[in-house]
Amino acid sequence: MTNPHGPAVELTDLGRTFATKDASGRPSTVVAVDRIDLTIESGEVVALLGPNGAGKTTTLDIVLGLIEPTRGTAQVLGRRPREAVQQGLVSAVLQTGGLLADLTVGETISYVGATYGRGHEDPATVLDRVGLAELAGRRVSKCSGGQQQRLRFALALLADPQLLILDEPTAGMDVAGRPRSEPPPPAGSSTPRSPMSRPRSWRSGNSPPTSRSRVTT
Repeated sequence: MTNPHGPAVELTDLGRTFATKDASGRPSTVVAVDRIDLTIESGEVVALLGPNGAGKTTTLDIVLGLIEPTRGTAQVLGRRPREAVQQGLVSAVLQTGGLLADLTVGETISYVGATYGRGHEDPATVLDRVGLAELAGRRVSKCSGGQQQRLRFALALLADPQLLILDEPTAGMDVAGRPRSEPPPPAGSSTPRSPMSRPRSWRSGNSPPTSRSRVTT
């Protein structure tokens, strides 16, 4: 699948540092992301793999336009990340996220859907897809952590985005709830319904990749 605007994600010489203090209290700098070069084409399913502190979430924050890189560039669907998000082309399921506890599951997805106007997925269809149709009348505060995570996943699918970013989306879900939360294959693809079983992967570690890094399959 080729997007006329270019790759879904294109990171070039991407870097991000944070100011901090060392053990003695003197100013110091932490390199969270160091010279990443990565291209993800439309239709691909890619997993970012690495230990805690490898820079995975920081990289995703840059792709989502939540923070700016301190070096290099990031493009999402041929746009600056924040522009792509503002145009409704990108959705994300993050490790945490605020939900209104006093609303029901059905109210939450209906209210968010109303902000999109036309062109979004049917709320009832999305709830069924993530296994929450029977809980539509339950208050969010009465849902388990895994059920709330599935609701966040439903909200991300609601916009029918061109790019879906998942940051540990199955955290808190039981085993039975996970398969239903995997995205479907691209239109016209012969890929099985569980495309996340063999994603292309990119590994990050203590020695962040440079332009010579290879993407493994």
